[in-house]
Amino acid sequence: MVMLDALRRLQDRRLLAALVALIVLGAVIAVQVQHGGAGGAGGGGPHTAKWLTVHYASMDNNLDAYGEWQADLHSLEAVGSTDDSVHVALYDGAAGNDTVIQYVREGGTDELPPSTAYPQWGEELNLGDPVTLSMFVAWAASEYPAENLCLVLNNHGGGWMGICWDDTDEDYLSPAEVADALRAIEVTLGRQVDVLLTYACLMASIEFAYEVRDHVSYMVGSETYSWGSETHGDQYLIGNYPFDAIWGPVRDDPSISPADLARHIVDVFQFYGPWNAPDMMVYRNYASDTVSAIDLAQVETLALAVDRMGGELRASLTGLGKVLGQRQLINRVIGSQQEPAEYCTQGFSGQPDWLGQGVFINYDLLDLVVQLEKCAAHPLCEQSTLDAVKSAFGACVIAERHGTDASQGQHVDAHGMSIYLPYRSEEYRASYETRAFAMDTTWDEFLRTIFWL
Repeated sequence: MVMLDALRRLQDRRLLAALVALIVLGAVIAVQVQHGGAGGAGGGGPHTAKWLTVHYASMDNNLDAYGEWQADLHSLEAVGSTDDSVHVALYDGAAGNDTVIQYVREGGTDELPPSTAYPQWGEELNLGDPVTLSMFVAWAASEYPAENLCLVLNNHGGGWMGICWDDTDEDYLSPAEVADALRAIEVTLGRQVDVLLTYACLMASIEFAYEVRDHVSYMVGSETYSWGSETHGDQYLIGNYPFDAIWGPVRDDPSISPADLARHIVDVFQFYGPWNAPDMMVYRNYASDTVSAIDLAQVETLALAVDRMGGELRASLTGLGKVLGQRQLINRVIGSQQEPAEYCTQGFSGQPDWLGQGVFINYDLLDLVVQLEKCAAHPLCEQSTLDAVKSAFGACVIAERHGTDASQGQHVDAHGMSIYLPYRSEEYRASYETRAFAMDTTWDEFLRTIFWL
């Protein structure tokens, strides 16, 4: 019955994605017929570039007050578009009726109304709608054809909980909706997105990576907070991802491969951004100091290994050893973030508690395995299972960096990908069970067993 329900949910997802793809394909064809094919403002035309980067600047929320996109755009204008490296953005701010298409030139930006892409688009779009995302990327790729496609999702992030919150429409993109949009893009264009940069908090999770694995080659993101840029008058404080440093080398050598671009983004990631954690929060690891590049073709193998690990962990929490196993898992393996790093799994805040403080619900997947290996007296998993997870993890994470400055907060045992593991029962969210990773593995059943749910 569980398998049948999962298949029905999968069928519903595929039908929805197919419908979105048909809508997008029809709209793109209509626009091409109206405009006589590809080409548009800002220098678009029949020439096929090496790289097209689509920036999805979803700022219809509190980020707009910081001038985040304005600072990022200033950084990007230092590079601009060329024949072989093109930058197009869809920006939506908090003011209302302010959605605009932007073609980024060196030293400036050409702004176009949304109706340039689709006549039915008005001046206020919902960027929390997967149809908006898929239609814009499809239009941009049709208008500015390129051999490689990079998509940047720039907004708040919540890992398995979603990304791209749009306050005006009270909407956001769930991981499933991101996957649906990417699937529609793939059907419409006949190719995958090559690199997905999630410029948002907490997105380097196995749950999100698993959701989008079939429609993107590589993704880049952070296990912890990702701090954005800020505008203060004519001063621009650049966040974790300095666009000039990322795309300047692409402009200079557009032959860079998708894998190397993903690694390059990791290399130029700017720790901490313009913001440092207040002293009272440093111990809670509020720093924005982790980044990784993930080969999504390897994620399914990792999920299979984690599925096996989850089953064994669940079994260790049953029968006569249940209380001992539970105590060892919570106190020794997960541990407290106030303990020395060697005595706990590296954690990342992910949701607020009743005081509004971040609580640790995401933990580094590889460090979890390292801590499990220390339970020699009462092992919770077979060593061969832990070895399988380590091997698959190593194939997935192709580049990773993390901060080491304790004065600003640090994640010394971050390795590039997190997994959901709430510390207390009241932090468990049943909505997790609707995510593809949870439906396809034993991980959610294991979590429920920990807390006797």
